[in-house]
Amino acid sequence: MVPAVLFLLFTVVPAFETWLLIEVGQVIGGWETVGWLIAMGLLGSWLGKRAGTGVLRQIGDDLRAGRSPADSVVEGALVLVGSVLLVTPGFLSDVVGLLLFLPPVRRSLAPRLKHAVLRWLTGRPGGFKVSAGPMGPGPAAPMDDERVRRGFDHPGF
Repeated sequence: MVPAVLFLLFTVVPAFETWLLIEVGQVIGGWETVGWLIAMGLLGSWLGKRAGTGVLRQIGDDLRAGRSPADSVVEGALVLVGSVLLVTPGFLSDVVGLLLFLPPVRRSLAPRLKHAVLRWLTGRPGGFKVSAGPMGPGPAAPMDDERVRRGFDHPGF
């Protein structure tokens, strides 16, 4: 399964992107195509910084409120992937990258991606085991900044 996915990602998708670039270039012109690619790269850089800052702010808000920042962290990863896709030359990657910047798309993908990654990590032999933590299951107590700073000193880490 993994070799097929890697083949798809590193061979088939770039070949399709190259073909699509040639076709679009023949329709709108070579310089216009290059201009589009440069504009999307600049947009990806700008959006990545802007949306990434917002996601970091949300992670801080989650920690201050005592909520798990897991969904916000996954959303941050999706923003990073969206930025990389926009900076990467290609029309298909631009469309997917732009979609990842839409908050409704990110918010619908983040829990699914988190669940898939956790299932993958916990379902493998020798993989990570997820436990309820030292406080047991249930809502976490609100965390002040000192508890957040001390969090990594906990014996469970």
